[in-house]
Amino acid sequence: MGIVSGAVFCVALVAGLVLLLAEGGLDQGDKVASIVSMVIAAISLPITIYAVALSARQERQAPPGSLDDFADILADAVRTQWEAEEQIRRVHDPFPLPFRWSTVDGELTDHWENINGSPDDGTVLDLDGQGEHVAAVFARIPSRRLVVLGEAGAGKTILTSRFALTLLAGRERGSSQPVPVIFSLGSWDPARASLRDWLTEQLVTTYPVLGRPDATGGTVAARLLADRRILPVLDGLDEVTEGLRGDVVTRINAGLRPGDEYLLTSRPREFREAVEATDVLTAAAVVRLETLTLDDLDRYLPLTTRKGRGPGTKWHPVLEHTRRSGVDSALFEVLSTPLMVALARAVFSDTDADPAALLTVDSPDSRTTREVLEDLLLAGFVPAVYSGDAHAGRVERRLQFLAWQIRRRGTYDIAWWQFVLAVPRVVVGAVAGAVITAAAWLAAGYPGWAGSWPDPVPQRAWVLATLVAGLVTGIAGGTIVGQARGIRPAPARIRLQMLGRLGQIAGQLAVSLRGWRTIAWLLVWTGGGVLFGTAASVFGHGGNVVLVGFAAGLFAGLGTWFVVSFVRALGTPVDPTETTSPAELLRTDRRAALRQGMAVGLGGGTVFWTMLGFAFEPAFGVPFDVVFAGGRWIPGFLTMAAAGLVIWMLFVTVWGPWLVARLWLPLTGRLPWRVMPFLSDAHERGVLRAAGGVYQFRHARLRDYLADRWNARLR
Repeated sequence: MGIVSGAVFCVALVAGLVLLLAEGGLDQGDKVASIVSMVIAAISLPITIYAVALSARQERQAPPGSLDDFADILADAVRTQWEAEEQIRRVHDPFPLPFRWSTVDGELTDHWENINGSPDDGTVLDLDGQGEHVAAVFARIPSRRLVVLGEAGAGKTILTSRFALTLLAGRERGSSQPVPVIFSLGSWDPARASLRDWLTEQLVTTYPVLGRPDATGGTVAARLLADRRILPVLDGLDEVTEGLRGDVVTRINAGLRPGDEYLLTSRPREFREAVEATDVLTAAAVVRLETLTLDDLDRYLPLTTRKGRGPGTKWHPVLEHTRRSGVDSALFEVLSTPLMVALARAVFSDTDADPAALLTVDSPDSRTTREVLEDLLLAGFVPAVYSGDAHAGRVERRLQFLAWQIRRRGTYDIAWWQFVLAVPRVVVGAVAGAVITAAAWLAAGYPGWAGSWPDPVPQRAWVLATLVAGLVTGIAGGTIVGQARGIRPAPARIRLQMLGRLGQIAGQLAVSLRGWRTIAWLLVWTGGGVLFGTAASVFGHGGNVVLVGFAAGLFAGLGTWFVVSFVRALGTPVDPTETTSPAELLRTDRRAALRQGMAVGLGGGTVFWTMLGFAFEPAFGVPFDVVFAGGRWIPGFLTMAAAGLVIWMLFVTVWGPWLVARLWLPLTGRLPWRVMPFLSDAHERGVLRAAGGVYQFRHARLRDYLADRWNARLR
């Protein structure tokens, strides 16, 4: 706590020296000295008690267990997550579409001696396979490292879930067999974190129970990785930013130890470019997904719709035409990928629409017939899954807006905390400025309208000075918030575990103290204090009010800086690309915002009223205990605490900007009022897929199509 005491002592020392110069007496210095100890206790005690209490509660709630127990908990969580996702996608209804893959040899693959683990064994393995045997093929690779390539819509994500669930089905509880966990590679910035650090971070944010400390002082997640109890399934190298894919390959090679296993998926072109720019993945075999066959379509599509009155279903004319046209026809090319088959099922099998409409499609312009067919299926997908909904057209427009927004930002993630980016900056700034000004007038103005002033002149000076300072503060705060669109880039989970973190917290405070934001913060507060003192001097009280205002502003600025920085340091940033669920992440961040806001409000109220205690009489010539006799300061303290809570929740956490977007976007018709149920419903209908704390469109092709439709609306 050295940095805590040092910061508070410096604040009190500067303020005391200024007041001594202003009043010219040791009696005032004695008062200031007595306040120093009170300030240290007053600022530190509420936050410390709150932190220790919450930490103790978290420790009581944390489930004990061995590493085997945690591995079993993780296995159950992964199984539940992906079984639910497969049910939503109807993978097993009526049966899974077949997967086929063939071995890739040559420049994309490492030396077979490295794959086989022996410099004398260059045997080329035959890894061709089909069905759900990918786990068996993986087990036949000595290095247990496999890359699966597939074109867009080829079924790579479904293959990863099948791989994970197949391994989990054969895993015995309490065994040392690794747990397959699917990680979205698109969330990894290789310049920020190594492979192991990123995997650990993702495990902790996805499954918070793995963040518990183990006997070595690390986390359970890190221990599971170190002991090879996790089998990483790295999905979507192609979703990594184009300029970073080569770095990802390099980082994977550098971060793996002998014996580490993984499965990775990618589109072929993106994988080839990454490998050519860097190197092959060490000891990794490569296979490529094949397209569906005519027999696959004959066996699958008729069983997805009801029987007809004749010998076949409504799919039979289409399938017969496709078989006559052969594998080179545009229709077969479209239906040869699992994604388009799933769309065709939704558009025609699940509705009264006749798939014979596919036979009448011909390219009317420079586009190929295949593109026109794909657009037909994409265009019919959303109306089909929302058939019977009276607001289907409005729903589709809202989905188009979401697709356009995320593509404009170059991401696949529909993250609720980023919705504020769709709100004009001037709106965000105006709302922030209005709330900050109102809070300042209400909380800082309390002494003016609630105090028992014996002389109306200084009371009037206080009120007028508060109006001026509050307006300036609101304008400055609104400008900052409007430009930054919220200070946090992502949701945060409060972690008040004091033991073992004091050094980390002190380091963050030291770094923050040297930052330009802190300098700007102190300038605003000090300038506000000088402005307040000037206004008070002009409107009713002479003497050294300006000098006292400077000291009070400096004290309040440093005091609130410490409170805010300390509370922020207690909150652990979360990269929510992989976490429990979007709705749970929203609830978690809201709880974190409330806890942090309470601590900031109480700490800020303590700083304000402590500052007022020793600066009030020098500034206005009226004793503090006269104006606030009988505990009149207590409602003012609570008002200040409430104002700090509101400002923190609305404009420092991501929950506040989300609330602004939550109101603005429905008012402008972009989204419904109940946003999270809307997204959850789209997920249950199969339009979106869940990727931990965010949603994504079930495929990038669907996202791009809907975004193009919104672009067409804007023209």
